[in-house]
Amino acid sequence: MKSRLTFFFATLLTAMALAYCKGPAKLSYRNISNFYKPDLQLAGLSYALFNLNDSITNLYVRIPMKGLRYLPDNGAGKSRFRLSYQLFDGFEKGVLIDSASFTGMDSLTGRAIFMDSVPIRALAGNDYVLSIELLDLNAGNNYGAFLSLQKRQIYNVHDFLLLDESGIPLMRNFLYRNEKVRIRSNRLSDSLHFKYFTEKYLPGTPPFGFPDNIAINAADSVFGVKFRDGVTSSGTVPGEGRYLLYGGGSPVMVIHRFYDGFPDIGSTGQMRESLRYISTDAEYREMSQLPPRAAIDEFWIKLTGHSERALSQIRRYYGRVEEANRFFSLSREGWKSDRGMIYMVFGPPNLVYRNTLSEQWTYGEAGNPLSLRFLFNLETLPDNQSEYFLIRSETYRTPWHMAVSNWRR
Repeated sequence: MKSRLTFFFATLLTAMALAYCKGPAKLSYRNISNFYKPDLQLAGLSYALFNLNDSITNLYVRIPMKGLRYLPDNGAGKSRFRLSYQLFDGFEKGVLIDSASFTGMDSLTGRAIFMDSVPIRALAGNDYVLSIELLDLNAGNNYGAFLSLQKRQIYNVHDFLLLDESGIPLMRNFLYRNEKVRIRSNRLSDSLHFKYFTEKYLPGTPPFGFPDNIAINAADSVFGVKFRDGVTSSGTVPGEGRYLLYGGGSPVMVIHRFYDGFPDIGSTGQMRESLRYISTDAEYREMSQLPPRAAIDEFWIKLTGHSERALSQIRRYYGRVEEANRFFSLSREGWKSDRGMIYMVFGPPNLVYRNTLSEQWTYGEAGNPLSLRFLFNLETLPDNQSEYFLIRSETYRTPWHMAVSNWRR
C-alpha cells in the first residue's frame, strides 16, 4: 500500500527474534491504564491484522500525522517517529516470538494520514498477543496498544479484512448508512453467508446488581456472500444491527451498524438513553415520556441548578460516553458495556492489568486496601463474539452511589 506522504520506513532497529526467547516482561505485568486515558492517546491511530497465509500476518497501521509534533529542520517542519512491535505467545508466559522497530519521517504540514503495512512472522496453529508502540520522537509521547492475533482455528477472525470501496483497510468493524465496503479473505473462492440481527443491547446494570442474561435470538435474515480472487464485490449493509459472517459453521467476523456518527454521540435520543447510569428509575421513566432534547435539558438543569454548570457537566459526561465507545466497543456500543459503564461513572482507572481471560482495574494505589478494584472476565457469547463482564458484588453499592452523586451535584 502506497502512502500519500513523503514518508519512509528506514533502518530496521531491532532484529527479529525468530528463536524463542524471553521478553522484557510478561504482558500481564504491564500497567496499561494509559490505553484508557484520552489525553495520552493519539486520536485516530488505529491498527488492523490480516493473515496472508499460514506463516505471515500483515499489520496495517493508520497514523494521523497532524497529531505528531513537527519541528523546524532546514526551513521545513518535520515529524520523526518510531513504530515498534513485539509478538508474544500469550499474556502470561512472556515468550517473545518476533519483534522489530522502524523509524519514519514526514516533511509535510501534518494534515495527512499515513497508512502502510508491516509483515509479521506468525505461524498457524497458535494464537498470539501483539504489543505495539508508536513513539513521537519530537514530542517524546509514546502510544501503546495490545492486539490479539488469532491463527489457531481453521477459520479465524483475522483471515478476513474489511475494506473500503477502493480496497483500503477500513481499520474498524462498524459501518455507516450507505457506506460501500468489501471483504478480503485469504481463501480465494469461498462462498460464506451472513446472519443479520436487529436487536440492540441495553445498558449494563449497576455493579452491585445482577448481570443481564444474554439471550440467544434467531437471525432476522440470512444472505450469502461470494469471494472471487479473495475479495467480495462492494456493497452496503441495509440496516442497524449486527452482521455475523459464518465460516465452517461458526461466526468468524462481525460487522456492526450502530448508528450514523458513531463513536460520537449521534442524536439527542442517544444522549437521553446514556443518562441511565446516573438517573433514578423514576427520572428515567419521566425522561422517556418527554422529547429527547427537553428531557436532557430538564434533567441537567434540575440537577445542577445553573445553566453554565449544566453545560460543563454535559460536556464532561458525554465526553465520557464517546471515549467509552472508542475504548470498549466489542459486541456492543462501548458505553453499554460493563467496562464502559464503570469508566463513565468513575473515570479512567489508575491501574489496569490484562491477561488472557480477564482485566483488572484499580482506582487508587497498588496494594492499598482502600483502593477500589473491579475485575472483568472475558467471556465468549453465544454468537462467538467476546465481551468483558464485570464480577458484580454488593460491596460496590456504596462507592457506586457516591460516584453517581458526584455527577448529580
